[in-house]
Amino acid sequence: VDLLGTSRMGRLALFLVLARVCHQGSRLSAVGWAENHAVAEVLGLDAFDEDALYDALDWLAAEQDRIEIGLAKRRAPATLYLYDVTSSYLEGQQNELSAPGYNRDGKRFKKQIVVGLLTDEIGEPVSVRVYAGNTSDPKTVADPIRFVAYKLGAKNVIFVGDRGMVTTTPREELAAAG
Repeated sequence: VDLLGTSRMGRLALFLVLARVCHQGSRLSAVGWAENHAVAEVLGLDAFDEDALYDALDWLAAEQDRIEIGLAKRRAPATLYLYDVTSSYLEGQQNELSAPGYNRDGKRFKKQIVVGLLTDEIGEPVSVRVYAGNTSDPKTVADPIRFVAYKLGAKNVIFVGDRGMVTTTPREELAAAG
């Protein structure tokens, strides 16, 4: 909560988390849900609409590194990081990252996005990144390594990924980067 802060955007971001857990509806329905609950009193938020929630998502995207670094630094430094990639297909056409690609769900001819999740050794999320749907798994490997090395300042870590993503290209990139 303190990493989100007390600004209007921070409180709207907190509302998005709470609405996802308690309400589990769309952002539009969350606005209606907020009107019938003590959101103003509990979170100190005056009236807001769906556009304000989309603005909060943009704010979260801009603040993502700061929040992830802040969360990671609250835990003991990890020496083992686990990384995996998945994809999720989309029904809509209004996503700039959606693209045809290898679909793990067997949904042929659907656009998708690729998601990479980095966790510590006990499975606590450390970082998440979303890629264009046509990004191959090996092309995502450098980002979490850079995050651990440069943003978290980790040294001498063990990075675990499956054999499909740790191919020659990422190994060469990592070697070149030291």
